[in-house]
Amino acid sequence: MDMKQKLQETYTPDKDGRRKKVVIALGGGLNSYVTAYLLKIQKYDLIAVTVAVNWDDFKGDPSSSLSCFLKQTDLESIRDFCHQLGIPHLIIKSSDDFKEVVVGNWVGSKMTGVFSSPCWNCHELRMKLLFQKTIELEAQSLATGHMGKIFKHEAHGTAYVHSSNDEASDQSSLLSRLPVEILNKLMLPLSDLHQNEINKLAENFGVQQNLKKLKGIKCFDSDKSTQEYLESNIPEKYRQPGEIIGPEQAEFGEHQGIFHYSFGQSITLPGTKGSEDWKFRKAFFKERRLEIAREDYFIRNKLFLNECIISAETSWMEPFKAVIKIHESDFIECFIYPKNFSSAVIELEAPAFVLEGAIVSIFKKKGKGAKLLFTGKARYIAEPPAQEEGSQIVKVDYSRNF
Repeated sequence: MDMKQKLQETYTPDKDGRRKKVVIALGGGLNSYVTAYLLKIQKYDLIAVTVAVNWDDFKGDPSSSLSCFLKQTDLESIRDFCHQLGIPHLIIKSSDDFKEVVVGNWVGSKMTGVFSSPCWNCHELRMKLLFQKTIELEAQSLATGHMGKIFKHEAHGTAYVHSSNDEASDQSSLLSRLPVEILNKLMLPLSDLHQNEINKLAENFGVQQNLKKLKGIKCFDSDKSTQEYLESNIPEKYRQPGEIIGPEQAEFGEHQGIFHYSFGQSITLPGTKGSEDWKFRKAFFKERRLEIAREDYFIRNKLFLNECIISAETSWMEPFKAVIKIHESDFIECFIYPKNFSSAVIELEAPAFVLEGAIVSIFKKKGKGAKLLFTGKARYIAEPPAQEEGSQIVKVDYSRNF
Protein backbone atom coordinates (compact mmCIF):
# COMPACT_ATOMS: atom_id res chain seq x y z
CA MET A 1 0.00 0.00 0.00
CA ASP A 2 1.49 3.39 -0.98
CA MET A 3 1.63 6.34 1.43
CA LYS A 4 -1.26 8.27 -0.15
CA GLN A 5 -3.62 5.30 -0.02
CA LYS A 6 -2.64 4.52 3.57
CA LEU A 7 -3.37 8.10 4.64
CA GLN A 8 -6.72 8.12 2.87
CA GLU A 9 -7.87 4.83 4.36
CA THR A 10 -6.59 5.43 7.88
CA TYR A 11 -6.97 9.10 8.66
CA THR A 12 -9.88 10.59 6.72
CA PRO A 13 -12.56 11.46 9.30
CA ASP A 14 -16.28 11.76 8.61
CA LYS A 15 -18.01 15.16 8.55
CA ASP A 16 -18.77 15.05 12.26
CA GLY A 17 -15.18 14.16 13.01
CA ARG A 18 -13.88 17.16 11.10
CA ARG A 19 -15.85 19.45 13.38
CA LYS A 20 -13.95 18.14 16.38
CA LYS A 21 -11.82 20.48 18.44
CA VAL A 22 -8.52 18.69 19.00
CA VAL A 23 -5.60 19.63 21.25
CA ILE A 24 -2.34 18.68 19.53
CA ALA A 25 0.65 18.19 21.83
CA LEU A 26 3.78 19.76 20.35
CA GLY A 27 7.09 19.01 22.04
CA GLY A 28 9.37 20.24 19.28
CA GLY A 29 10.09 16.80 17.82
CA LEU A 30 9.59 15.55 14.29
CA ASN A 31 6.80 13.10 15.16
CA SER A 32 4.61 15.71 16.83
CA TYR A 33 5.06 18.07 13.86
CA VAL A 34 4.01 15.37 11.40
CA THR A 35 0.99 14.62 13.59
CA ALA A 36 -0.05 18.27 13.45
CA TYR A 37 0.33 18.34 9.65
CA LEU A 38 -1.80 15.23 9.21
CA LEU A 39 -4.61 16.60 11.37
CA LYS A 40 -4.47 20.01 9.68
CA ILE A 41 -4.80 18.35 6.27
CA GLN A 42 -7.90 16.59 7.55
CA LYS A 43 -9.39 19.95 8.61
CA TYR A 44 -9.65 19.32 12.35
CA ASP A 45 -10.06 22.38 14.58
CA LEU A 46 -6.59 22.33 16.15
CA ILE A 47 -5.12 24.02 19.22
CA ALA A 48 -1.42 23.36 19.81
CA VAL A 49 -0.22 23.00 23.41
CA THR A 50 3.38 22.70 24.58
CA VAL A 51 4.39 21.65 28.09
CA ALA A 52 7.58 23.53 29.01
CA VAL A 53 9.17 22.04 32.11
CA ASN A 54 11.43 24.37 34.03
CA TRP A 55 14.20 23.68 36.50
CA ASP A 56 14.31 27.13 38.06
CA ASP A 57 17.10 26.58 40.59
CA PHE A 58 19.34 24.51 38.30
CA LYS A 59 22.43 26.63 37.65
CA GLY A 60 23.87 24.46 34.90
CA ASP A 61 22.66 23.97 31.34
CA PRO A 62 19.41 21.98 31.58
CA SER A 63 19.54 21.09 27.89
CA SER A 64 22.67 19.00 28.52
CA SER A 65 21.20 17.19 31.53
CA LEU A 66 17.52 16.84 30.77
CA SER A 67 16.82 15.56 27.27
CA CYS A 68 13.23 16.85 27.13
CA PHE A 69 14.11 20.40 28.20
CA LEU A 70 12.88 23.15 25.86
CA LYS A 71 14.93 26.33 25.56
CA GLN A 72 13.38 29.65 24.58
CA THR A 73 14.63 29.17 21.04
CA ASP A 74 12.81 25.80 20.92
CA LEU A 75 9.56 27.45 22.04
CA GLU A 76 9.99 30.13 19.39
CA SER A 77 10.48 27.44 16.72
CA ILE A 78 7.28 25.70 17.80
CA ARG A 79 5.43 29.04 17.77
CA ASP A 80 6.68 29.76 14.22
CA PHE A 81 5.60 26.30 13.09
CA CYS A 82 2.09 26.88 14.49
CA HIS A 83 1.95 30.28 12.78
CA GLN A 84 2.79 28.66 9.42
CA LEU A 85 0.13 26.02 10.02
CA GLY A 86 -2.41 28.65 11.04
CA ILE A 87 -3.24 27.22 14.45
CA PRO A 88 -3.16 28.83 17.93
CA HIS A 89 -0.35 27.87 20.30
CA LEU A 90 -0.50 27.70 24.09
CA ILE A 91 2.35 27.02 26.53
CA ILE A 92 1.96 25.28 29.89
CA LYS A 93 4.88 26.11 32.15
CA SER A 94 5.52 23.61 34.90
CA SER A 95 8.21 24.27 37.48
CA ASP A 96 6.87 23.28 40.91
CA ASP A 97 5.16 20.10 39.68
CA PHE A 98 8.20 19.12 37.64
CA LYS A 99 10.55 19.66 40.55
CA GLU A 100 8.35 17.64 42.92
CA VAL A 101 7.26 14.78 40.65
CA VAL A 102 10.38 14.33 38.51
CA VAL A 103 13.41 15.97 40.10
CA GLY A 104 12.33 15.19 43.68
CA ASN A 105 11.86 11.48 42.95
CA TRP A 106 15.16 11.38 41.09
CA VAL A 107 17.03 12.98 44.01
CA GLY A 108 15.27 10.56 46.38
CA SER A 109 16.45 7.59 44.34
CA LYS A 110 20.00 8.90 44.54
CA MET A 111 19.72 9.12 48.33
CA THR A 112 18.48 5.54 48.65
CA GLY A 113 20.43 3.86 45.85
CA VAL A 114 17.41 2.50 44.01
CA PHE A 115 16.58 2.44 40.29
CA SER A 116 14.96 5.69 39.11
CA SER A 117 12.60 6.30 36.20
CA PRO A 118 12.56 10.09 35.68
CA CYS A 119 11.39 9.81 32.07
CA TRP A 120 8.35 7.76 33.08
CA ASN A 121 7.50 10.33 35.78
CA CYS A 122 8.06 13.21 33.36
CA HIS A 123 5.85 11.60 30.71
CA GLU A 124 3.01 11.01 33.18
CA LEU A 125 3.24 14.62 34.41
CA ARG A 126 3.17 16.04 30.87
CA MET A 127 0.20 13.90 29.85
CA LYS A 128 -1.69 14.90 33.00
CA LEU A 129 -1.15 18.60 32.25
CA LEU A 130 -2.13 18.14 28.60
CA PHE A 131 -5.28 16.27 29.61
CA GLN A 132 -6.26 19.03 32.06
CA LYS A 133 -5.80 21.65 29.32
CA THR A 134 -7.87 19.52 26.90
CA ILE A 135 -10.75 19.48 29.39
CA GLU A 136 -10.36 23.20 30.09
CA LEU A 137 -10.54 24.00 26.35
CA GLU A 138 -13.57 21.68 25.94
CA ALA A 139 -11.76 19.76 23.21
CA GLN A 140 -12.99 16.34 22.20
CA SER A 141 -9.57 14.74 21.78
CA LEU A 142 -5.89 15.05 22.68
CA ALA A 143 -3.60 14.15 19.76
CA THR A 144 0.03 13.12 20.26
CA GLY A 145 2.85 11.67 18.18
CA HIS A 146 3.13 8.49 20.24
CA MET A 147 3.92 5.22 18.45
CA GLY A 148 1.26 2.87 19.77
CA LYS A 149 -2.36 1.84 19.29
CA ILE A 150 -5.42 2.39 21.46
CA PHE A 151 -8.69 0.49 21.06
CA LYS A 152 -11.66 1.94 22.91
CA HIS A 153 -14.77 0.21 24.19
CA GLU A 154 -17.29 3.03 24.15
CA ALA A 155 -20.01 1.15 26.04
CA HIS A 156 -17.74 0.22 28.95
CA GLY A 157 -15.60 3.35 28.88
CA THR A 158 -12.41 1.32 28.76
CA ALA A 159 -9.33 1.62 26.54
CA TYR A 160 -6.81 -1.06 25.56
CA VAL A 161 -3.23 -0.38 24.50
CA HIS A 162 -1.52 -2.38 21.75
CA SER A 163 1.99 -2.15 20.31
CA SER A 164 2.55 -0.13 17.16
CA ASN A 165 3.50 -1.46 13.74
CA ASP A 166 7.09 -0.33 14.32
CA GLU A 167 8.57 -2.49 17.09
CA ALA A 168 11.79 -0.48 17.27
CA SER A 169 9.94 2.78 17.97
CA ASP A 170 7.03 1.37 19.98
CA GLN A 171 5.85 3.47 22.95
CA SER A 172 2.86 1.41 24.06
CA SER A 173 4.41 0.76 27.47
CA LEU A 174 4.45 4.49 28.23
CA LEU A 175 0.83 4.80 27.17
CA SER A 176 -0.31 1.83 29.26
CA ARG A 177 0.69 3.58 32.51
CA LEU A 178 -1.77 6.43 31.85
CA PRO A 179 -5.21 6.60 33.52
CA VAL A 180 -8.11 5.36 31.41
CA GLU A 181 -9.68 8.85 31.26
CA ILE A 182 -6.58 10.10 29.42
CA LEU A 183 -6.46 7.07 27.12
CA ASN A 184 -10.10 7.63 26.17
CA LYS A 185 -9.24 11.16 25.02
CA LEU A 186 -6.14 10.20 23.05
CA MET A 187 -5.90 10.33 19.26
CA LEU A 188 -2.78 8.71 17.76
CA PRO A 189 -2.51 9.57 14.03
CA LEU A 190 0.87 7.80 13.70
CA SER A 191 -0.33 4.49 15.12
CA ASP A 192 -0.26 2.55 11.82
CA LEU A 193 2.95 4.05 10.43
CA HIS A 194 6.58 3.01 10.63
CA GLN A 195 9.23 5.54 11.58
CA ASN A 196 10.72 5.54 8.07
CA GLU A 197 7.26 6.45 6.70
CA ILE A 198 6.97 9.28 9.23
CA ASN A 199 10.41 10.52 8.24
CA LYS A 200 9.32 10.49 4.59
CA LEU A 201 6.18 12.46 5.45
CA ALA A 202 8.31 14.98 7.33
CA GLU A 203 10.50 15.38 4.28
CA ASN A 204 7.42 15.94 2.10
CA PHE A 205 6.02 18.46 4.58
CA GLY A 206 9.36 20.25 4.85
CA VAL A 207 9.81 19.49 8.55
CA GLN A 208 13.48 19.64 9.43
CA GLN A 209 13.31 19.14 13.19
CA ASN A 210 15.44 16.53 14.93
CA LEU A 211 13.63 13.36 15.88
CA LYS A 212 12.89 13.17 19.60
CA LYS A 213 11.63 9.88 20.97
CA LEU A 214 9.89 9.39 24.28
CA LYS A 215 11.49 6.37 25.84
CA GLY A 216 11.20 4.86 29.29
CA ILE A 217 14.85 5.50 30.05
CA LYS A 218 16.95 7.58 32.38
CA CYS A 219 17.34 11.06 30.85
CA PHE A 220 19.39 12.80 33.56
CA ASP A 221 23.05 12.71 32.65
CA SER A 222 25.89 12.62 35.15
CA ASP A 223 27.54 15.79 33.86
CA LYS A 224 29.32 18.19 36.20
CA SER A 225 26.41 20.60 36.67
CA THR A 226 24.01 17.76 37.54
CA GLN A 227 26.44 16.41 40.14
CA GLU A 228 26.78 19.90 41.62
CA TYR A 229 22.99 20.10 41.92
CA LEU A 230 22.92 16.76 43.76
CA GLU A 231 25.67 17.85 46.14
CA SER A 232 23.76 20.99 47.07
CA ASN A 233 20.42 19.20 47.57
CA ILE A 234 21.39 15.96 49.29
CA PRO A 235 22.06 16.00 53.08
CA GLU A 236 25.71 15.82 54.04
CA LYS A 237 25.37 12.39 55.68
CA TYR A 238 24.53 10.94 52.26
CA ARG A 239 27.54 12.59 50.64
CA GLN A 240 30.23 11.01 52.79
CA PRO A 241 32.87 8.68 51.27
CA GLY A 242 32.88 5.02 52.24
CA GLU A 243 33.89 1.50 51.34
CA ILE A 244 33.14 -0.39 48.15
CA ILE A 245 32.59 -4.06 48.95
CA GLY A 246 32.03 -7.09 46.77
CA PRO A 247 31.30 -10.81 47.21
CA GLU A 248 32.24 -12.22 50.62
CA GLN A 249 32.62 -8.62 51.88
CA ALA A 250 35.87 -8.17 49.96
CA GLU A 251 37.03 -4.53 49.91
CA PHE A 252 37.47 -2.85 46.52
CA GLY A 253 38.49 0.64 47.50
CA GLU A 254 36.56 3.78 48.44
CA HIS A 255 33.67 5.69 46.90
CA GLN A 256 33.19 9.47 47.19
CA GLY A 257 29.47 9.38 47.92
CA ILE A 258 26.83 6.77 47.05
CA PHE A 259 24.70 9.40 45.29
CA HIS A 260 27.26 9.49 42.48
CA TYR A 261 26.10 6.02 41.40
CA SER A 262 22.90 4.47 40.07
CA PHE A 263 21.61 0.95 40.66
CA GLY A 264 23.03 -1.36 38.01
CA GLN A 265 25.63 1.18 36.88
CA SER A 266 28.97 -0.21 35.74
CA ILE A 267 31.80 0.72 38.07
CA THR A 268 35.44 0.78 37.05
CA LEU A 269 37.58 -0.23 40.01
CA PRO A 270 41.28 0.58 40.41
CA GLY A 271 43.52 -2.45 40.13
CA THR A 272 40.91 -4.72 38.49
CA LYS A 273 41.07 -6.27 35.06
CA GLY A 274 39.26 -4.44 32.29
CA SER A 275 37.28 -7.56 31.44
CA GLU A 276 35.70 -7.66 34.89
CA ASP A 277 32.29 -5.96 34.75
CA TRP A 278 31.23 -4.77 38.22
CA LYS A 279 27.92 -3.05 38.82
CA PHE A 280 26.26 -1.18 41.70
CA ARG A 281 24.16 -3.77 43.55
CA LYS A 282 23.14 -2.33 46.92
CA ALA A 283 23.65 0.65 49.23
CA PHE A 284 24.13 0.54 53.00
CA PHE A 285 23.71 4.18 53.96
CA LYS A 286 24.16 3.79 57.71
CA GLU A 287 27.55 2.15 57.17
CA ARG A 288 28.24 4.27 54.05
CA ARG A 289 29.01 1.10 52.09
CA LEU A 290 28.40 0.49 48.42
CA GLU A 291 28.07 -3.16 47.42
CA ILE A 292 28.95 -4.32 43.92
CA ALA A 293 28.33 -7.54 41.99
CA ARG A 294 29.26 -9.04 38.67
CA GLU A 295 26.83 -8.83 35.78
CA ASP A 296 25.47 -12.34 36.31
CA TYR A 297 23.83 -11.14 39.55
CA PHE A 298 21.39 -9.10 37.43
CA ILE A 299 20.52 -11.98 35.09
CA ARG A 300 17.24 -13.50 36.27
CA ASN A 301 14.75 -16.14 35.21
CA LYS A 302 12.18 -15.26 37.92
CA LEU A 303 10.81 -11.85 38.86
CA PHE A 304 8.18 -10.36 41.11
CA LEU A 305 6.27 -7.44 39.59
CA ASN A 306 4.46 -4.92 41.79
CA GLU A 307 2.72 -1.59 41.16
CA CYS A 308 1.19 -3.24 38.11
CA ILE A 309 -1.12 -1.34 35.77
CA ILE A 310 -3.40 -4.03 34.33
CA SER A 311 -5.54 -3.84 31.20
CA ALA A 312 -9.28 -4.16 31.85
CA GLU A 313 -9.58 -7.27 29.65
CA THR A 314 -6.64 -9.12 31.20
CA SER A 315 -7.72 -12.21 33.12
CA TRP A 316 -6.20 -12.07 36.61
CA MET A 317 -7.76 -15.16 38.16
CA GLU A 318 -5.34 -17.92 37.12
CA PRO A 319 -1.81 -18.38 35.70
CA PHE A 320 -1.32 -17.71 31.99
CA LYS A 321 1.39 -17.56 29.32
CA ALA A 322 2.56 -14.30 27.72
CA VAL A 323 5.72 -12.54 26.56
CA ILE A 324 7.79 -10.01 28.47
CA LYS A 325 9.76 -7.05 27.13
CA ILE A 326 12.58 -5.78 29.34
CA HIS A 327 14.24 -2.46 28.48
CA GLU A 328 14.84 -2.50 24.70
CA SER A 329 15.52 -6.24 24.55
CA ASP A 330 13.66 -8.81 22.49
CA PHE A 331 10.43 -10.44 23.66
CA ILE A 332 10.88 -13.43 25.98
CA GLU A 333 8.15 -15.98 26.59
CA CYS A 334 7.08 -16.21 30.22
CA PHE A 335 4.49 -17.61 32.61
CA ILE A 336 2.44 -15.26 34.82
CA TYR A 337 1.24 -16.14 38.32
CA PRO A 338 -1.15 -13.43 39.58
CA LYS A 339 -0.69 -12.72 43.29
CA ASN A 340 -3.15 -9.90 44.03
CA PHE A 341 -4.71 -7.02 42.15
CA SER A 342 -1.38 -5.23 41.53
CA SER A 343 1.40 -7.84 41.58
CA ALA A 344 2.48 -11.10 39.97
CA VAL A 345 5.29 -13.64 39.86
CA ILE A 346 6.94 -14.05 36.44
CA GLU A 347 8.87 -17.09 35.23
CA LEU A 348 10.99 -16.40 32.13
CA GLU A 349 11.73 -19.13 29.60
CA ALA A 350 15.23 -17.71 29.14
CA PRO A 351 17.30 -15.77 31.71
CA ALA A 352 17.55 -12.03 31.03
CA PHE A 353 19.39 -9.00 32.36
CA VAL A 354 16.95 -6.90 34.37
CA LEU A 355 17.44 -4.09 36.88
CA GLU A 356 15.38 -4.19 40.05
CA GLY A 357 12.91 -1.30 39.99
CA ALA A 358 12.79 -1.07 36.20
CA ILE A 359 9.35 -1.02 34.57
CA VAL A 360 8.79 -4.02 32.29
CA SER A 361 5.91 -4.83 29.95
CA ILE A 362 3.88 -8.00 29.46
CA PHE A 363 2.31 -8.53 26.01
CA LYS A 364 -0.11 -11.17 24.82
CA LYS A 365 2.16 -12.07 21.90
CA LYS A 366 5.31 -11.02 20.10
CA GLY A 367 5.38 -8.48 17.30
CA LYS A 368 3.32 -5.56 16.05
CA GLY A 369 -0.25 -4.91 17.13
CA ALA A 370 0.18 -7.01 20.28
CA LYS A 371 -2.12 -6.32 23.21
CA LEU A 372 -0.26 -4.94 26.23
CA LEU A 373 -1.61 -6.92 29.19
CA PHE A 374 0.12 -5.00 31.96
CA THR A 375 3.29 -3.27 33.12
CA GLY A 376 4.94 -3.45 36.52
CA LYS A 377 8.10 -2.73 38.49
CA ALA A 378 10.57 -5.60 38.64
CA ARG A 379 11.69 -6.99 41.99
CA TYR A 380 14.16 -9.78 42.60
CA ILE A 381 12.73 -12.82 44.38
CA ALA A 382 15.77 -15.10 44.52
CA GLU A 383 19.53 -14.99 44.25
CA PRO A 384 21.15 -16.40 41.10
CA PRO A 385 22.43 -20.01 41.26
CA ALA A 386 25.84 -19.02 42.63
CA GLN A 387 24.90 -18.16 46.23
CA GLU A 388 26.96 -16.15 48.64
CA GLU A 389 27.57 -17.91 51.94
CA GLY A 390 24.95 -17.02 54.51
CA SER A 391 22.53 -15.42 52.03
CA GLN A 392 18.85 -16.28 52.12
CA ILE A 393 16.58 -17.11 49.22
CA VAL A 394 13.11 -15.62 49.33
CA LYS A 395 10.61 -18.45 48.91
CA VAL A 396 7.69 -17.59 46.67
CA ASP A 397 4.24 -19.07 47.08
CA TYR A 398 2.96 -19.66 43.53
CA SER A 399 -0.61 -20.16 44.64
CA ARG A 400 -3.03 -17.30 44.14
CA ASN A 401 -3.09 -14.84 47.00
CA PHE A 402 -6.14 -12.55 46.90
